Amino acid sequence: MSFPELDFLEALRERLNADDAFAQASRWSDVKVLLVLGDKRYWLKLYGGKVIDLMVYFPMANPLGWDYSISAPLATWQTLRERRRALGHLMDTGEIAIDGNLLQANRLYESTHLMLSALRDLPADV
Repeated sequence: MSFPELDFLEALRERLNADDAFAQASRWSDVKVLLVLGDKRYWLKLYGGKVIDLMVYFPMANPLGWDYSISAPLATWQTLRERRRALGHLMDTGEIAIDGNLLQANRLYESTHLMLSALRDLPADV
């Protein structure tokens, strides 16, 4: 398993689905999130406190679309994973960008923060 490949995201989904804080923060969720890790794009469906679906995202082949995206160049994600810069700082400066339906994104700010914290903390060899 290696970051940012699909198997890493599958491990991230397992971690999030076992996290009580994530379940609480996203318990009323019914959103589709596009997670962009450099040139890798993943579609996550959050529903009722869980990530119920995950797939590689192909823009013209995914009819489900997405509600909001979380994106950054791969170098920024590596900076986060290596703890060279704080998650909040990367988000506040827009280096990790949130786009799309900002009402949904703001409503799920805590779950997004927990998701990205798990992405930061998940070992690459899980």
